[in-house]
Amino acid sequence: MRPIFLFITLFYCAVQSLQAQSQPIQSPRLAVQPKVRAVDLNLKPELNFNGEPQQIYRSPQARVVLLTVRNTGPIATGNFSIEVTYNWRVDHESFTAQSLKRSQNIGALAAGQQVQVEFVVPDNLIHRNAPYGSSNVTLSFKVDATGVVAEMSESNNTASLSLPIVNQ
Repeated sequence: MRPIFLFITLFYCAVQSLQAQSQPIQSPRLAVQPKVRAVDLNLKPELNFNGEPQQIYRSPQARVVLLTVRNTGPIATGNFSIEVTYNWRVDHESFTAQSLKRSQNIGALAAGQQVQVEFVVPDNLIHRNAPYGSSNVTLSFKVDATGVVAEMSESNNTASLSLPIVNQ
């Protein structure tokens, strides 16, 4: 009886081995879920202008533009800067184009936090040869001007405003 039992056992093991070979092997690595990292798109800060830049006056001699920048992303930003470029022409020729740049450093913003930033318009440096040249100076603002904050979208980091030139 023992030889028959041994034969049945060997036959059973052979059948099991054949069945195992016909089944696809599943790697345990495929079953592991990927870990979520902080660089995922939905875990980045998002800086943008909260409304359009607004001109305000502090005194008759100083014009000030007020910006509101908001972090609408789900995590905090690091420190960043906001840059404004003032563009105008002194005369009607394009080679008389003038440009000034100013920037301000901003501290980190928590998720949902906003900050108001003021830029003084340097009217003493912006002149035109009336009646020629630009009648307005264009102020172009860029939040995170140096690109240090990785954001969900970099396409909403600019705003502009046109103001009359006060010095002829």
